[in-house]
Amino acid sequence: MKTKRVLAVHDLCSFGRCSLTAAIPVISAMGMQVCPLPTAFFSNNLTYGEFTFHDFTDKMTGFMDRWEKLGFQYDAVYSGFLASVEQIEIVRDAAKRFASHEGALVVVDPAMGDDGKLYPVFGPEYVEAMRTLVKDATLITPNFTEACFLLNEPCDMTPPTGEKLRAMTEKLAAMGARQVVITSVPAGENEIKVMSFDSVTGEYAERTTPRIPFTTCGTGDLFTSVVTGSLLRGETLAAASALAMKFVSHVMEYTRASGADPREGVIVEPCLKELLL
Repeated sequence: MKTKRVLAVHDLCSFGRCSLTAAIPVISAMGMQVCPLPTAFFSNNLTYGEFTFHDFTDKMTGFMDRWEKLGFQYDAVYSGFLASVEQIEIVRDAAKRFASHEGALVVVDPAMGDDGKLYPVFGPEYVEAMRTLVKDATLITPNFTEACFLLNEPCDMTPPTGEKLRAMTEKLAAMGARQVVITSVPAGENEIKVMSFDSVTGEYAERTTPRIPFTTCGTGDLFTSVVTGSLLRGETLAAASALAMKFVSHVMEYTRASGADPREGVIVEPCLKELLL
């Protein structure tokens, strides 16, 4: 049986699990080959407050030219945090070159904000560019803040009604993506909610899980990576989202119980057995 391949377009942090160092072990444990295309190399993740990095933007297209010449194809192109409009355009190019065949996925985690605000490095032009990438996607996984910005709606962090959430997923799907998952939806004080919508099947799924009083980096990368792996296994979006939610909660509980420095990111390695078939 052919091993499926995922072209993962994220930054690479040498220390502190997030982005590629979160995505690679998860998708690999789920039985797929991960082929990384780094957007940048970091000495460590940004939670440490200081770092050294090398921007890889000007090398990315050259890598893709070589892969195209060699005839490489992928079963999914999966992008995470992108540092610029130029990198967004490179991902759009990658999707056209390597994931335009039947059955291929284009997964976009439009990482650009949280807690009702854009990240300080981004402005309106970045949001507009991200909307163009969303049009090319098969699946998008914005958090609630990012969903509001993509839709150009006010970002009210009070818990939304189920009706409002459904409307948001439908409007996001109408932008182009067949499948939508909105994460980190405001819920009760001790809960967090995820809403998914598959526009092909018409299936909605709304789930809540206890909010873990602990913060670390890489949780969003884990979530989208599990969803991607599950879809490539042939599971429904609702089942994929449920597994991702369960796995992220398990990893966060494990990380909190370990007593490790939260800046080191999610301690995913001992938890990967939960993803094995």
